[in-house]
Amino acid sequence: MMRGAYPAVLGLAAGAFFLLAAAHARALEVQITTVRASDRGPSDAQLLDLRPRLRRLVGYRSFQIVGEERRRCTWQTNEAFIIPGGRLLHVTPKAMRDQAVVMQVKLMDGSRALVDTDVRLQNRGVMLFGVDQDSRPPTGALIIMLRAED
Repeated sequence: MMRGAYPAVLGLAAGAFFLLAAAHARALEVQITTVRASDRGPSDAQLLDLRPRLRRLVGYRSFQIVGEERRRCTWQTNEAFIIPGGRLLHVTPKAMRDQAVVMQVKLMDGSRALVDTDVRLQNRGVMLFGVDQDSRPPTGALIIMLRAED
């Protein structure tokens, strides 16, 4: 290798590092927590503060966490989260406006969209939405908690 080639290689490596760091800084931390709601039973300790809000949403009394995933999502990029019961939650962070994250949220059950909307979520805020479980007669609901942090 030529004598002047080392600084060029080091410069390229440093440039790539800074590009990766900038891309990571532009990412958004997204957390999806899936909760099973039912008429009876205990509730998970970490949900006790949210219990009144959960009860108003779905009308059930017991809440158990059945899935949780956290990952960094790049702006303008669709990310798919697996939801218990074979569903997929697609999240696309679009922008940050006035300390709120604007994102597209799409919950899919096979090829059928159960939820397909744009939401505006306060930075570090939590959005809740509930869907019926696939049992007849209904024995509860599935609640999806979406949290985003810039």
